[in-house]
Amino acid sequence: MFRIVLGTSVSLTYLLFCLTMNADAKVLGYWAFKNKNDIGKDSSPNRNHGELKGEGSAEWTAKGKVGGGIKFDGNSWLEVPHDNSLNAKDQITLMCWVKFANAGDFTGDGREQSLIWKYGPFETNKRFWTSYALRVWRPKSQFGSFGFDANMTKGRSAAVDKKFPEVDDVEKKWFHIAATADGTEVRVYTNGKETGKGPQRGEFQASDLPLTIGHDLRPILRHHAFVNGIMDEVVVADKALTAAEIKTAMDLGDRGKPIEGYNPIFAVEPEDKLTTQWGAIKARQ
Repeated sequence: MFRIVLGTSVSLTYLLFCLTMNADAKVLGYWAFKNKNDIGKDSSPNRNHGELKGEGSAEWTAKGKVGGGIKFDGNSWLEVPHDNSLNAKDQITLMCWVKFANAGDFTGDGREQSLIWKYGPFETNKRFWTSYALRVWRPKSQFGSFGFDANMTKGRSAAVDKKFPEVDDVEKKWFHIAATADGTEVRVYTNGKETGKGPQRGEFQASDLPLTIGHDLRPILRHHAFVNGIMDEVVVADKALTAAEIKTAMDLGDRGKPIEGYNPIFAVEPEDKLTTQWGAIKARQ
């Protein structure tokens, strides 16, 4: 009897450990903005919860792409304190949905906007402004529109969508923006299609500074780089999704379904469902 109980306990402990490790090995952060009471909640096992910052009045909105979302007013952001779980090694996937509030941001001297930004020690090292970032460049910069940016161990790695959205579409449509690094190349995807790529130069440089959603913390952009619009389904994962997997993730959002539970990112259910799984495992013994 003792052997049976001991064996069962060891098996359960090992299984729970594997479930947790598999989840940790995939999704680093997932901010779904499900309700206004937990607007900064990270539903991944890492619990990288964020806090609203800035002089504006960012708020939860029921009009997200998948249920609720976070509405930025161009003067605020969500700041996630540093945790080692947010440092990627040599692969990454960044994804989000965004609906912009001002078409003028995509013309002339329009706004630079930082969607997801893992901040680097820019004040002391001007060559290290981000560990990884999903961003929108200003039209005047001529780089392009949506893009991936990273300061890696062997140099800057970037992928840019050279085409700017049609101005008439900007305030009407949701955009699914994603980027990946697979160890060899970095890519950016706009609405499920690959729109730019470039060489990956090494591994990601680790940073012990915050991750921000809707802005970045470079002092030279104190009054710039704010998102003006609604963001939803923000994901950071340490695995490069394929083009087909990116498209499937976008299709889920188009059907009003959250990304949670999507196997290429979540090996198991998100953190807030892990307790239920554990109970179900025990009940079967």
